[in-house]
Amino acid sequence: MLFINYILLIYFLKSIPVDFEVLGSLVLSYILTGVGAFLVNDYYDKKVDLKAGKSNLAEKGNSYFIGFIVLLGFSVSFFLVNRISKNAGILLLVQFAALLAYSHPRIRLKTKPIFGIIADSIYAYIIPVLLLFVVYKIEIADPKYLAFLLFNFSIGLRDILLHQKKDELNDLKSGINSFAIRYKSKLNTLVYISEFTASLSLCFFLMFGFWKLESQTYVLGIGVAYLFLLLFEIFRVQKSIENNYLIRFYIVISTFILGYWLLNENLYAYLILLIHPYLVQFVVQIFQLINQLKIMISVIVNYSLYYSFKLMGRDLKKKPLYKKHEKKNSN
Repeated sequence: MLFINYILLIYFLKSIPVDFEVLGSLVLSYILTGVGAFLVNDYYDKKVDLKAGKSNLAEKGNSYFIGFIVLLGFSVSFFLVNRISKNAGILLLVQFAALLAYSHPRIRLKTKPIFGIIADSIYAYIIPVLLLFVVYKIEIADPKYLAFLLFNFSIGLRDILLHQKKDELNDLKSGINSFAIRYKSKLNTLVYISEFTASLSLCFFLMFGFWKLESQTYVLGIGVAYLFLLLFEIFRVQKSIENNYLIRFYIVISTFILGYWLLNENLYAYLILLIHPYLVQFVVQIFQLINQLKIMISVIVNYSLYYSFKLMGRDLKKKPLYKKHEKKNSN
């Protein structure tokens, strides 16, 4: 969900007008590539997921249909990006190749501990950002953008390591030799290093990236907020990682500044793109609340009926209103 945020961030930092056609093409391409990657990974994981007892979407679908959906998604994704930038199209092909190399049985980088976590971070976090840099002609050698790449790479490493740690038992059942299994004693240390590397590189990027505002108040606010985050990470690093406070910190800071920029530029319609992660979370919470209300109402009704009948002298636990008739065995 940060992909749209990143696009708006680039428009802000480069002080260029928002091109909705380019923005829409990039977002749709990103979604299609993600769906294709998910299906490819599930398709080649059918056997190992079966051993681990995990659900697998590709297992229930027709192989030819899944292949058609993946090919269609990748083709449309490439068409959308390639018509914007030929170099970005080539980079997208590299991403497709990395996705296949990560999951395909012949190479299967995901089973190679060190190469696996690096490959995952590169294709899932670095290449999408590099693609934006290519499309919007950003100088990658610029220190602040290098810091932004390091931030994403470190977050990618941290996330795949946490995923492998959570999936350790399933990997053992299916015979996958992940980094979390082979280097179990070093896992937490690498997760913490990745967290702090991401944290420091993000601070560097924000401080120098938003310096263009020509207002010391913003930069001072970012610095003070980051110091509080850093202190919390130092003393409660495990809780900080579990609750993903680093990403939350970035979202709050970037939403505040980008929101102000959109309002100042009279780009009110684009506010929906900026706050869409919050809207998605809100909708999910609404559905969860509705589900909880249904359960509560059901409980209240059941207890009300029970005690109402009990007041009239009938215990529904001992004498229910009806009994389920068991089917008699004809034999």
